[in-house]
Amino acid sequence: MWGGLCVWHLGLLFLGLGWAHGQSQTNFTRPIFLCGGHLTTDSGFVASEGFPSHYKPNSKCTWYITVPEGNVVMLQFRIFDLEADPTCRYDYVDVYNGHSYTVQKLGRFCGTFRPGALISTSNTMMLEMGSDGSTGGRGFLAFFSGGKPHVDENQFCGGRLTKAQGSVKTPNWPESDYPAGISCSWHISVEPNMVIEVKFEKLDLELDTYCRYDYVALFNGGETDDSRRIGKFCGDMVP
Repeated sequence: MWGGLCVWHLGLLFLGLGWAHGQSQTNFTRPIFLCGGHLTTDSGFVASEGFPSHYKPNSKCTWYITVPEGNVVMLQFRIFDLEADPTCRYDYVDVYNGHSYTVQKLGRFCGTFRPGALISTSNTMMLEMGSDGSTGGRGFLAFFSGGKPHVDENQFCGGRLTKAQGSVKTPNWPESDYPAGISCSWHISVEPNMVIEVKFEKLDLELDTYCRYDYVALFNGGETDDSRRIGKFCGDMVP
């Protein structure tokens, strides 16, 4: 139980080209992430100071992202591990729709559940991370890129689902294959007097005896890392 709601965490991971693959290369140099800065480029990674080491206490860092004119900023968190609090009073990441505190705040995030994709309405976005004096976590790692306005939302995945019923699907389903290297997490919550039933209509993932490569996993709980996994599936047999 969390916040009076029954919650599930539906995690989906497809291993392919990307951050994890890059770290396996012998000539890979791990980037050094600083406390804030100006990131002016087509795409790149932004992360908490010192990531993947634990972030510093009593700190505040601000990153200003700028992509080419005519594009919007698309931000996708890959790893998220901050001190948890229902209202994120202690450690947090704020995301703004521009380079100012006066513009729309796209969200404040903390805990270990990875936020869904965020999209700005212009070519700028601002992230601010604050921490208090207590022990924190590893922080965050996110990938940002420039894209055309009104982009097809099917390229994104993950987020919070609070309706009594609904559906989730992989990007590009059913027109084409899911992209390599994606990682999606859906957090499903319903009213306290209800339980959650998930029914798979179709499943078509890379087959492996132990589902080591591509898989979909379900967790009973999901707001914290110690939630119990209740299923892990791959291949084309519907669970």
